[in-house]
Amino acid sequence: MLHKKSYLTSRALGGIANSLFSMVFIWWLQISTKSSFVVGISEAIFSMTAAFSIFYGPIIDKSSFKKISIYSMIVQTTFLFILTGSVYYLSQNYKVAIVLAGIISICDEFFNPADRAILKETVTSTGELNSLISRVSVIDQFVNIAGTILSGILLTILISGQVLLICCCLSLASVAILIYSLNNVKNNKAYSQKHAKKYWKQIFNGYKFIKNNKFLRHYFWSSILYSFVTPALTILLPRIAQSLGSAALYSTFYICFVLGFVVGAYVSRKLKVEVKLIGITWTLSSIPLLLMLFFYKNWFIFCFLILLFGLSTSIHNILSETMIQIKTNDSILGRVLTTIRTSTSLGGPIGSLGAGLLLDNSNELVLVIICFILVFFSGINILIARNDKM
Repeated sequence: MLHKKSYLTSRALGGIANSLFSMVFIWWLQISTKSSFVVGISEAIFSMTAAFSIFYGPIIDKSSFKKISIYSMIVQTTFLFILTGSVYYLSQNYKVAIVLAGIISICDEFFNPADRAILKETVTSTGELNSLISRVSVIDQFVNIAGTILSGILLTILISGQVLLICCCLSLASVAILIYSLNNVKNNKAYSQKHAKKYWKQIFNGYKFIKNNKFLRHYFWSSILYSFVTPALTILLPRIAQSLGSAALYSTFYICFVLGFVVGAYVSRKLKVEVKLIGITWTLSSIPLLLMLFFYKNWFIFCFLILLFGLSTSIHNILSETMIQIKTNDSILGRVLTTIRTSTSLGGPIGSLGAGLLLDNSNELVLVIICFILVFFSGINILIARNDKM
């Protein structure tokens, strides 16, 4: 059995360590190189490690989820210590640091699908799985806020290397608690070795499984459409805050989204996991975007619309994640989760670049309309699969 309290504690500590690391590492690169291009290269590498998730699936399924989860965290923590050392002693060699950061990012892409697969193995009902996933989502959102705030405080009193050392300690504590929380969780059986002989064929088995399941097939293509929205909104919100004449509004927008996401996570615990409900909440999440066209100059209403968008997004995200695990066989779960991770990441670099170019050559309303269209049609696409029975 999973020690849930210890597991959630480990998740919180690891989340804070990751949030701190991403903020501090980018800051260190910026002040060390004084080059936004170098920072952009680093961000692109992080995006690519996520987009290449499909290639990690066969390896995850070939081993036990428990071992992958623990070993990936151990390797990640080890390289985090090495990176911290390179910041202290090889401060001018940022190329080494970027490579090490890329390895750390890859470890995270191994940990997350294995971690999610463990949740499925340790519950006895759909309701319990949905509740546990929603609790994890709430923790993830809170630690993102905590990590962002904490990084700002620590960087005013400590140097980057010292903050990275704190990240190392948090990550090490997270690993120790994770090992304890999974102590009584049995190793799942790896899929038959006769199916594991040809690695390159196994890479696309996750997509083949998705293609043959109505909900997963529709979700895959909807997630690709949606993958352009998040990076576009990330570029849009500071532009809106700037047009309203207040830098403080940017953080306010972010906080409103997170608050909505947390409320949505609590609401999702009480909802039944159905394809129809996923499609409805997904489609409804486009309405706040549509209303932004009329209220983008009113910061109070705009903040409320962001909160509603976060709430509806949280509900369909959590219900979708639960449905994905329900629909997927354990023997191929790792490949399915990594394939979907790839689909949700494909639009990242293009969305960010496209949004920036569009905002430089047009106004905010055009980008809002594009985001609305992408979210609306990705939700409708899910509704088309509503006749798929559990």
